[in-house]
Amino acid sequence: MIDHILAIILVTILVLINLLFLKSIYPKGKFSIKDSILVIILIVIGSVSTVLLREYVLIKVVINLIAMIIVSMLIYNISLKRSILANLLFFGVLASIEFLAIVVFQYVIKPINFESLTNSNGAAILDVICYIIYVLIITFINIRRKGSNLSRMNTKGWIVFMLFPVITLCVITRALYLPIEAMSQSVLLTLLVFAISMLFLSILQFYLIDNVIQREIDISNKQTLLDQAEHINEMYQLLSVERETQKSRSHDYLNHLNVVLALAEKDNNSAITNYVEDLIGTESESIDIIDTGNVVVNAVLNIKYQEAKKKNIVMPLIADDLTDIKISESDIVTILTNILDNAIEAAEQSEGKKIVLKITRQDANLCIDSINTYSGEGYKEITHYTSKTDAKNHGYGIANIRRTVEKNNGSCLIDNKDGLFRIVITIPM
Repeated sequence: MIDHILAIILVTILVLINLLFLKSIYPKGKFSIKDSILVIILIVIGSVSTVLLREYVLIKVVINLIAMIIVSMLIYNISLKRSILANLLFFGVLASIEFLAIVVFQYVIKPINFESLTNSNGAAILDVICYIIYVLIITFINIRRKGSNLSRMNTKGWIVFMLFPVITLCVITRALYLPIEAMSQSVLLTLLVFAISMLFLSILQFYLIDNVIQREIDISNKQTLLDQAEHINEMYQLLSVERETQKSRSHDYLNHLNVVLALAEKDNNSAITNYVEDLIGTESESIDIIDTGNVVVNAVLNIKYQEAKKKNIVMPLIADDLTDIKISESDIVTILTNILDNAIEAAEQSEGKKIVLKITRQDANLCIDSINTYSGEGYKEITHYTSKTDAKNHGYGIANIRRTVEKNNGSCLIDNKDGLFRIVITIPM
């Protein structure tokens, strides 16, 4: 009876590790109810075949492999070919781990009761050791694989995460050095229960952390969408105001010409001069100072320039022709407005009061280089850069920039020293 229970538990663990392995190759979000039902069916098939076909190892392995291939196709939405290759790779790695474990225990570590590892509960202990090593390998793959949810976890998080499997592995290995007399059936079973419990906790922790990080990503993406919508709405309102201003200028243009004509007919040259000078002075306040060939970029740059000017901030702008850039309007608005909003606020509180923004085309890339002065303690990187005391609420500017740049397969470099904050963005065009 105990052997059957152990077999079912080990099958369950093997299925969970298989899913972890496939998830590291084929990224997937949350498991649906349908996915959970498929996993349960897979565990049932594996358990039944393991118990009933104990003497027919080859048939049992084939049935379990076919079941895993079919379930993998349905859960991860992959082709039959991909599913076969992934599962063969999974079992190939597992077989290699088991072989190496036996070699290491027999010829390197040389535990006192190695012979017990080939019998019933002892064999289960060897299986658990191999599964723990497999979990560590999958964890390493997820750390290294860019784009994986778990790759976002910091070093401290990974150290804590590794404690369960590493400690379990050390305890089991050490226990195998106990004299055979001390390794009674009950002691061996207790050790096995401990090992399986710790392994389950490691796998559960893996899924929980992945789900937590995925939920944070979803929340962050929703916040990004809200911020983008806010920026787009702001830009359209400003463009609408600018359009109305242009209509007003066109309406007044004829009136101004009539006044100049009337003064000219009276040969009042000094009055004409004064009138035109006043008119030029008034109009120069609203003239666009930069034209990139892109209406949206023009709106952002000219509006932010006027905003900086009102705050006595020197803001030179350098830009190439951006007529045919591929990045979407909403994304370029998000990037530029967040850069300039942060820069204007920081520069306003500094002594230098200066911002330099360059938007250039280099080879096949769009490059945005912004440098601004700042004062105080400077920009701190906790989860994002900000110099504000309420970092949790105000650091989303840099976070939104990073996410938008990553969405467009670009890179974002940030540096701050000697009272200057710099952000350099490169986006493929």
